[in-house]
Amino acid sequence: MRNTFIRKTILGIAISSALGMSQYSFAQESGADDEKIEKISVTGSRILRQGMTTVAPVMVISSDELNVGGNLNVGDVLATLPQFAQGIESTDNAYNPANAGLSVPDLRGLGEIRTLVLINGRRPAQTVDSSGLLVTDVSNIPARLIERVEILTGGASSIYGSDAVAGVINVILKESYNDFTVDAQAGTSERGDAESQSLTLTYGKEIDGGNIMMSVDFFNQENLRVVDRKGARGQTSYIRNPDGDNPRNIILNNVGWSDYNITPDRPTFMIDKTYNYYQFQRQDDGQLGEGYLAILDSELHSYYKQSHDLNPNLYSSAGPTEPIQPYQRHSAYVTGNYELPADIYMTGSVSYSKVSATTQLDPEFIFSNKGWIDITDAPFTVPQQVIDTVKQADTGSNWIAIPYTFNDFGNRTTDTEREYFGASLSFEGELENGWVWDAYVASGQTTSQATSLNRINSERYDGGYTLIGECEPNCPEFNPFMPLSKEVVDYLRLDPFTDERVISQHTFSANITGDILDLPAGYLSFATGVEIRKEGMEVNLSETILLGLNRNKKSQNNDVDRTVKEAYVELVVPVLSDAPAVKQLDIETAYRKANYTYAGTTDSWKLGINWAVTDDLRLRAVKSKAVRAPQLTELLSPSSITFIRGDDPCDATEIDTISTDKQAIRKANCQALGLPADFNAATNVTTGVDVTVSGNAQLEVETAYTKTVGLVFTPSFVEDLSLTVDYFDIDLNGGIARFGAFDTAEMCVDSATINNGFCAQVTRAADGNITNINDTWVNANLLSRRGVDVGVYYPWKLGGYGNLQLSAYATRIINSTFVDSPLEGETVFEYAGASGTPEWKGSFVAKYSLNDLSVRWKTNYVHSVLYRRDVTAEDYEQHVLPTSVLHHLRVGYYLNDDFEVYFNVNNVMDKDWLGHPGTSSGGSTYPITGRSFSLGLSYTL
Repeated sequence: MRNTFIRKTILGIAISSALGMSQYSFAQESGADDEKIEKISVTGSRILRQGMTTVAPVMVISSDELNVGGNLNVGDVLATLPQFAQGIESTDNAYNPANAGLSVPDLRGLGEIRTLVLINGRRPAQTVDSSGLLVTDVSNIPARLIERVEILTGGASSIYGSDAVAGVINVILKESYNDFTVDAQAGTSERGDAESQSLTLTYGKEIDGGNIMMSVDFFNQENLRVVDRKGARGQTSYIRNPDGDNPRNIILNNVGWSDYNITPDRPTFMIDKTYNYYQFQRQDDGQLGEGYLAILDSELHSYYKQSHDLNPNLYSSAGPTEPIQPYQRHSAYVTGNYELPADIYMTGSVSYSKVSATTQLDPEFIFSNKGWIDITDAPFTVPQQVIDTVKQADTGSNWIAIPYTFNDFGNRTTDTEREYFGASLSFEGELENGWVWDAYVASGQTTSQATSLNRINSERYDGGYTLIGECEPNCPEFNPFMPLSKEVVDYLRLDPFTDERVISQHTFSANITGDILDLPAGYLSFATGVEIRKEGMEVNLSETILLGLNRNKKSQNNDVDRTVKEAYVELVVPVLSDAPAVKQLDIETAYRKANYTYAGTTDSWKLGINWAVTDDLRLRAVKSKAVRAPQLTELLSPSSITFIRGDDPCDATEIDTISTDKQAIRKANCQALGLPADFNAATNVTTGVDVTVSGNAQLEVETAYTKTVGLVFTPSFVEDLSLTVDYFDIDLNGGIARFGAFDTAEMCVDSATINNGFCAQVTRAADGNITNINDTWVNANLLSRRGVDVGVYYPWKLGGYGNLQLSAYATRIINSTFVDSPLEGETVFEYAGASGTPEWKGSFVAKYSLNDLSVRWKTNYVHSVLYRRDVTAEDYEQHVLPTSVLHHLRVGYYLNDDFEVYFNVNNVMDKDWLGHPGTSSGGSTYPITGRSFSLGLSYTL
């Protein structure tokens, strides 16, 4: 009986690999002789079956195609596929140290937390993102060990449990190997940065009764700096049109700041509230020269940022920011399988991965609004040059605001380290009646540590330039116009501090599947099983965070867990076969009951039809209920305070940027809050406010109802041609969300009146400025996605001239709607065609092979989108973001049977979209790296 299990695994891989010869393989069509196929397991079903026909669309990507262009990060590759939105990518974490080195996919744009990622059909232990939510980091998976990736689109909670709302990504790792192979690759951009190197050693050996395989993998990614790509990220920005004409917002290139990233050799201050910023050049003797206006055009004084092209006096907006952050990954994987007595097959695996990343941001700073001093009563010695400049300005005021950057501290740096360890053991057997059973136990843990360096102790100064605390009454002088003394630096700069999160997951599952009854149309087949998971999260914070020493960012330790108990049943019912217009008609259904600590009991189900009209045409449809249970972070996060960037919606400038029909409501509500029509918010200077974040133990389960209806056409008159068309419809109710601090503030003043639940979350001071926003999770959002997926695959045999395989896949988004909350009168916001949700997205792959030569060409297409939802040419200059078309090339050649060399070109045409605020930050759609190359080899000893 051992061969049953071996063939089940190997044939499943073989079929998928054969289909996976193109980038987009259609797992529903095996094209193999049924008499030679043992029953296999297919993503989306627990029932073993002949062939890979299921009611839900499943796309298979072979390992052969993951590396076109030389990208060794699985998540970045998945982000280019039509079904995916931009998730957490390794190329777009510049201002998010907590996400450094993370790569998390997002199916259908419903959010990373609604995409279930499996490894070999099982849930791996997860890690946390910058919001504290549990996600699966696919960068932990060594690309060289991947056999294939199976992507199921549509709800699958009845089969896999919570989180499978948008679909499932099942990463299948190699199980059997009988060689020793060395894989190596090195790459760089054409500009000589963003270098990467990888090395993988894989060893496998057949033993009597089984197989053992082990692999070690190393990957290194070097950085890419914003400053090295002119027009990238903060160097390009929208500003309000100084002329007051349309468009109301225009693009500013080569951006500089008048009050940020202040250099030590050029101190700055503003007199009163005139926005007249004066600078001083430091002389060779360390003293200041005469003051001069930083912004020469008096009509532009109210702008704290301008173009360096117009004003060379401004400070850099780029700083040390890195759209591609440097990180390293070390991983090891050992697996073995062995046949035990009584025809029981045992498989065990141990995996380890460690990711280390470093993020740098601008040094600590004091904004102008915090640095007000009276030059006649300052806490430090005011240089005579400053006094003279204030007198010459003759404003009648002795008050100046001094922005300051702590360059002597060094850049704010975060060293992030994630370490994963997992082990599993499974047993599989076959009963006398042919039913197959399996039992599985697994345990995994991810430890994430973030060490912060060069942070300021905000308890030791008054927010301005007076030192307080332990040094009193003999504190050293803090003079923003002079270089900092060592005493001031040592007193204000915190020692490095480390915060840790530990995520654990322990799983037991047991399943049994087989045929129950021989019906006229085929066997009635079933699968049933149970699963128990215990998930835990432990948060161990540094004293700095516990006490809120760094800018009052305060939180608490936490140690929580939950238990999940689930049971399911699945049936395939053959209804009719070999009848007119019915080659085979099956009904598939499944039901799962789940109990979650805190969230209670819920259920999910699916009902589908699989109708083979002829050998050429198959129709399929499935409707399902999928669920996502609230996570521990959403339920039980302790109260914490953090600083969030954003703009006060009542600021006069902000009101001018929204559509005309909304301006009247917002103006009325802001005035009802006691704010003047010309309100100039402090967020213009501070760029944000303190936000209190906490969990909500009353959260309920999210519920999604999904439908897919499609066809698979494999015409016998065109050999091997495959065409799939699938319509999808996803409606999510009670979506768990934190509205976000500034969305909460906006909904407060964009509702019919200020008598709403959102205004109660916003605290304003006597002068009208926001001092705190309470931001927690609630069941409120309603989301929907509707569209059509189309796929084509055609292998073309060219006789003695080789083989050509062509594949294309495209997604058309019909609707992508979002409802904030019933409190908003259930206003439906349509995002189809807006940034992040293109109406068309597609990929095309051509693979040519001749003897030892292989050439692959891949093209990714993303249709043009609006910069923001509903914007017009009157709102923003260049309000439409351009279409993105990117080409990638891989050329490989076998020098002999054991030695392949290959060459990759990523972004062959060297495309970039720098110089536009919506396309200059990096990512898979609008990359800023430019053309890059990699060279690799694979050698089997």
